[in-house]
Amino acid sequence: MTLTLDIPDDLVQSLGENQEECEQLAREAIAIQLYRLGKISLRTMGRLAGVGDDIWSADSLRVKYGIATNIESVDSDQEAIRLLRKQA
Repeated sequence: MTLTLDIPDDLVQSLGENQEECEQLAREAIAIQLYRLGKISLRTMGRLAGVGDDIWSADSLRVKYGIATNIESVDSDQEAIRLLRKQA
């Protein structure tokens, strides 16, 4: 899915030096807010932010922005690991 946002020109310069930087910052902001709201897991946050879907990359992003760990997210990720272990 593609999402298009209209951002006033005077604010674009504060988001980054080029379109790629602006898009990355927007992806991170959306991913971080959804994680804070408990809508997505830590790994999903990393994937949406474009930093990778491994737990370490996602956690690095969480730490970069000083975000507390979302307990529901950790529980969700641990449940996924338990299910994968049962299938193995």
